[in-house]
Amino acid sequence: MVNLKEFVGLDIRFDDCNYGLIFDKDPAAVEPAARTISQMQEVLTDEIIDRPQELYFMYRDIFCQKDRALLKKYKLRFDITIIKPDRLGREFMKTQGHYHPKMYPELYEVVFGEAICLQQRPDKNDFTKIKEVIAVKARQGQKILCLPGCGHILINPSDKPLITSNWVSSEFSSEYELYKKARGAAYYALQGKKGVIWQKNNFYNELPEITFLVPNDDIKEFGLKTGTPMYSLVNGSLEKIDFLNNPEKYKYDNAFRKQ
Repeated sequence: MVNLKEFVGLDIRFDDCNYGLIFDKDPAAVEPAARTISQMQEVLTDEIIDRPQELYFMYRDIFCQKDRALLKKYKLRFDITIIKPDRLGREFMKTQGHYHPKMYPELYEVVFGEAICLQQRPDKNDFTKIKEVIAVKARQGQKILCLPGCGHILINPSDKPLITSNWVSSEFSSEYELYKKARGAAYYALQGKKGVIWQKNNFYNELPEITFLVPNDDIKEFGLKTGTPMYSLVNGSLEKIDFLNNPEKYKYDNAFRKQ
């Protein structure tokens, strides 16, 4: 059992035997949605694998009761995702991948383990032409900003569970179809002897090389600092993440640095 309060800012524990969250009285318990292997077949490089049955678990809309009205006012949702430390054939464990409508960004924090967030920016008129690909590698406590206009997946490149929290606008639903049509992201993250081997997805007609980045540890303009749980923004600082609902008003140059 792992107490996540120090890393999430909420009274939540992680059952590392069953890959589940245990909630105390506040926040109230949330039932997870599980992503299964059958739902992921369309985005895998190895199409015939049939295990593991459950890949990751999504706990959506977590909050303390005292914060409920505040989150509704700011049009924000807080989620937690648990990604197993397993393999999908040759691939490291990953999420399905999605885009957001109308340039909405998303903000992740690594709560436990380590993550790679693979982001891709498609041509506005042809999603088979990718104009930019970045791979953001993050450790516990670091924040990953998913840029406006980019689709993204999360990859667990380790042998430990990956737990992320995220802030996102409550005003839209994620769009999964383009990742399914493309049979996944721009690159597949395969297990090699010395780490990740990046294999191009041949579905795409235009594909640049990957730019490798890490998060900046202090993103002052958004009130984000490594090691400070981002749920704490509810204590008078939610305006700092207004960019999640109004992305066109902000610049994102300080989100990352080169690896």
